[in-house]
Amino acid sequence: MKPAMIRALVAAALCTAVVAADEKPPSAEMVLRELKAGNDHHVIKRYQHPHQSAARQRELAAGQAPHAIVLSCADSRVTPEIILDQGLGDLFDIRVAGNVASDTELASIEYAASHLHTPVVVIMGHQKCGAVTAAAESGEAAGHLPSLLGLIRPAIERARSRPGDLIDNAVHINVENVVRQIRTSTPVLAPLVDRGALRVVGAVYSLDTGKVEWLPESAPKAIARLEALRQSVQCVRSH
Repeated sequence: MKPAMIRALVAAALCTAVVAADEKPPSAEMVLRELKAGNDHHVIKRYQHPHQSAARQRELAAGQAPHAIVLSCADSRVTPEIILDQGLGDLFDIRVAGNVASDTELASIEYAASHLHTPVVVIMGHQKCGAVTAAAESGEAAGHLPSLLGLIRPAIERARSRPGDLIDNAVHINVENVVRQIRTSTPVLAPLVDRGALRVVGAVYSLDTGKVEWLPESAPKAIARLEALRQSVQCVRSH
């Protein structure tokens, strides 16, 4: 290969590297549009399978920049990359039964949000969740399950006062609870949410249809005020 051609190829590679380094992370709105479009592909089973090439794998060896954090249930039927039609390096997955957020899950979210600058967190529950069903049942759970089920039971108690299917209602409430928890989590996540650097949304996946139901969003500060008011009322009642 001639020296001039080599210099041209090196210059082109350096230019590409500079452009990639200067690129800003996608906006939360753009990310959500992509995730919703990906779910549409899953529903009709016409996948694009993005970012699943050998070249993408090699590219990611140098680092990652996922555009969405997905906290989802560990259920084998709820795989975010498939139901949202995403590829290698696109999602920062955190999977745990019942899509709950203990300190461990919160730490993972904090890492992706603050160090990788990922702009969106999706909390995704799903239809017929076994963890939610277990939390609704009476009786003693073995091993380490009680600690996990205890995080879901507040949703069960709230769901009992609502008409309709207990488990379906509890799945939705559990997602809403975790969304609120993350939006108000200090000292890392709440400030990111307040200044618009992080958007937290809830979703529920249907095993029957493959469709993701995206839950309505509310202003984070309003949510925080309502939660503080609720806790104050409970405190007064307890005294």
